[in-house]
Amino acid sequence: MSSIILGPSTIASQFWCEMAVDLRRKYGEISTPEKEKGTEIHKDRFLEVLEEIVVDIKTPGDKLHSNVHNILVGLELYKKEGLTRELPIVSKFNSALIMGIIDEVKEIEEIEIHNNKQVKAKKTQVVEMKTRKSLNPPSAQQIIRDKMQGMIYWYGLNSMINKKTEMGDFWQVYGVDLIENDFNELILSEEYMKSLEIPQNQWNTYGTLLSVGNLINKMLKKASELPSLSKTIEINYIHQKTLHEVHKERYRFDERFFSRGMKWALEYWAGKREPVSVGDANNWKCNFCSYYTVCPSIHKKWKEGE
Repeated sequence: MSSIILGPSTIASQFWCEMAVDLRRKYGEISTPEKEKGTEIHKDRFLEVLEEIVVDIKTPGDKLHSNVHNILVGLELYKKEGLTRELPIVSKFNSALIMGIIDEVKEIEEIEIHNNKQVKAKKTQVVEMKTRKSLNPPSAQQIIRDKMQGMIYWYGLNSMINKKTEMGDFWQVYGVDLIENDFNELILSEEYMKSLEIPQNQWNTYGTLLSVGNLINKMLKKASELPSLSKTIEINYIHQKTLHEVHKERYRFDERFFSRGMKWALEYWAGKREPVSVGDANNWKCNFCSYYTVCPSIHKKWKEGE
């Protein structure tokens, strides 16, 4: 299971319909206007706080460097403004690696009890944003899925703050081979360094395995300096057309629920069980599924109805 690399949204989707996750693996992602609009809104929100720089990604090293750089920029903005968006995270749960991007991280104040006195403490909060085609609030089933996703992000950022995420996790997640590469060998492509406008006489300063490793160390140290995480996670549901908030969910990280849910979800990825379809009580979900025509559970129900 050491090679399994998963995104928080993929794991969380298992809590909506695991069969759909399995079908996505077989048939690929199906784009919808709603998904495209959601991606556009997320990008607009990112551009409100940070500038986008287009780079030429050619190698795993390029992708690794780009994301580590993005984390550093995000952490520096957070330190300055108390807010950042689209912050990449890497962590490990058991032997599965988790790689994702948190919609928003913001600094808040919480009341804590110290020596029987109430004191204000700075905390870091994970905030997720979901876009909705409908003005109606999300269903209880959607909220369960989204809560799990928020908890995975919380766990990932908490791992980085508490130094549980290691440099080796980054090499593995981004597929950089430490055995094949010499420490002084360039792992960044010429195209990538040119797109960053790094002068050629400085390529050996920025582009080697050693220098990228130093950058990862710098980033992990900066992440560990964040204020400790608030146990309260926030999910904001936004209407796609009006951008008005249609629902807000605040809940606490639940260690027991999270650990049990993760272990259940990872059993599927480890090949210990077949994907589970929705039960009869949740058949209504099938009406919203992009894989309706190829789903074996639907075909089985059709045959039973003949």
